[in-house]
Amino acid sequence: MGFARENGVWGRSYTARMFVADAAAVVATLLAWTTLVPQITKLWRTRNADGVSATWAMAGAVSNAAWTAYLLSQRLWLAVPSTAVSVLFYLLVGWLIARTGRALGVPTLLGSAWATLLVIVGLAGGWSGLGLLLGVSFGVQAIPSVWTAFRTWAPQGISPGTWQLALAEGSLWLVYGAAYRDRPIVIYGVLSCLTSLLMLSRYYGTRRRWLDRGRRTSVRSTV
Repeated sequence: MGFARENGVWGRSYTARMFVADAAAVVATLLAWTTLVPQITKLWRTRNADGVSATWAMAGAVSNAAWTAYLLSQRLWLAVPSTAVSVLFYLLVGWLIARTGRALGVPTLLGSAWATLLVIVGLAGGWSGLGLLLGVSFGVQAIPSVWTAFRTWAPQGISPGTWQLALAEGSLWLVYGAAYRDRPIVIYGVLSCLTSLLMLSRYYGTRRRWLDRGRRTSVRSTV
């Protein structure tokens, strides 16, 4: 997710805090283009998806599609390419996971359920209601991702580079959201940072197990 604010603040004097916040938003938007690249590269190269959640990929595609629609409605044109490309990247992650032999039936159903909820909220609450729900969308993606990683004995398939970039991106959006007192963006930043730290701690905390082939018994999760 990435976007630069256009409405509601330009009538005020442009302060140094706003300049820092907008600079953070620009960098975060650029990072959004690259966050999934390390994970895609690792899945392509190793064909090992241990610890990588397919539901995370499906929910990510749905969430970014909804973000794209929301951004278009708000005329935040500069951010649209990053979310639109992210949809394709998340779908590519899902395909690469399927390429390892894992079934995507349950993740696809869960992604469809998330899409249905977003549509219902959008119809009932309009773009403002959808925007509030999208603020916690990263949390929806985070649950299956963290669940799968922590249920896998040796989550070798996780790309630390992806979560390091997500941590940096989330921190930048947290700066931006706090500066403009935008609650959905603050929530997004907090959830992004928390999830990234959990995934990185799991990855680096279990690396010693990879050499213990006698005890390698990964739990195969459908999510």
